[in-house]
Amino acid sequence: MTAATAVVLLATAAHPAAHPVARAATTAAPGPAVFTVDTTSDAVDADAADGRCLTASGGCSLRAAVMAANARPGSTITLPPGRYRLTIPPDPRLIIGDNPDPTTGDLNVAAPVTIEGGGARTTVIDANHLDRAFRMQADSRLSDLTITGGVTKQRELPITDTGGGAIANGHHMTLRRVVVTGNSAGYGGGIFNVPDSHLDLIDSTVSGNVAGEAGGIRFDDTGTVTNSTIADNRVTNPGDRPGSLAGYGGGIDIRGTGTVEILNSTITGNRSSDGGGGINIAPAYLDSLPSPIPDIVDLPLGRMTLRNSIIANNTVDGWPANCKKAFATITSQGHNLDGDGSCRLTAAGDLPSRAPLIGPLADNGGPTDTVALLPGSPALDAADGCPATDQRGVARPQGTACDIGAYEHTP
Repeated sequence: MTAATAVVLLATAAHPAAHPVARAATTAAPGPAVFTVDTTSDAVDADAADGRCLTASGGCSLRAAVMAANARPGSTITLPPGRYRLTIPPDPRLIIGDNPDPTTGDLNVAAPVTIEGGGARTTVIDANHLDRAFRMQADSRLSDLTITGGVTKQRELPITDTGGGAIANGHHMTLRRVVVTGNSAGYGGGIFNVPDSHLDLIDSTVSGNVAGEAGGIRFDDTGTVTNSTIADNRVTNPGDRPGSLAGYGGGIDIRGTGTVEILNSTITGNRSSDGGGGINIAPAYLDSLPSPIPDIVDLPLGRMTLRNSIIANNTVDGWPANCKKAFATITSQGHNLDGDGSCRLTAAGDLPSRAPLIGPLADNGGPTDTVALLPGSPALDAADGCPATDQRGVARPQGTACDIGAYEHTP
């Protein structure tokens, strides 16, 4: 036994409840660690380089855990139920650049990390309208938590610093049973995925976010939306903005050339001042092409696929407008419901221009809010293949076949 280990064991015996994760990180060999946050205060790590989650007061805060995990790639942060409010404003001198200050403003993830909450209804990360919540500069996996209160200002460039009210993602990010709600930004009110990034959104809800472009999620590269609900997000009139030629997108705005797949999901109640109320897909910055625009306008530069999903009740300036595309393709893989026909679905099992008969976004059981199918909905038993459970965790199918969308109706 080393002297350092003996000291830690003695301290543990004397004070068994005092900061167990900080002690474990102290004695652990370099490499991934498990940090359990034990305070809701927003305090910095006392030493960001030593790989211990330990603030000056001796606790393990969320900010300190992120800073410690950056020194130990592959670590896991356990976040018990509670409201974790960010209280340290960003330093304007350190916002711009690839090396933002981790001690102020948003939480800067610089090494692969997993963050596990205690449930989206009980574990809340509140950015407190000071800044966005997270800037992801490495692969990340978040589960069982809510992110709210994020804000970024509408500076024109660089968009990576104005995009993503809750999260600006620059790598491969997986969100599972996560709620992103009540955030705002210039681009991507909830989430902004920059070029060369990828988002997997699973069993999650993105709702009630606001932006000048891409109210819920902006994809500048690839991604998947599975068993998830994108609802009640909003785009305000942004005026003349970079890349604005092709539109905006109230729920989802796809601006890259990689494929975005939407599977067994529900996109509803989103609003925009232009583009597609639910989904807008078009490559960004078409206004930078030579004038006149060459023959590439006939090429499918953007790509999205739909399967077993509902796109309904989305609007532009109050008029039905579920989908809009420019220089892009929306490919149906079958069994989708499009309320107004604007997604131009023609594959087997598609239901274009059909009223979905769905309820509002609500707590219908399960870890996240969902949009329920009402009795008589054409989406009932109309899907072809599906995940083993719906967004709530209810087993599929409940009838003769799975239901279209993220919600499986129970008799």
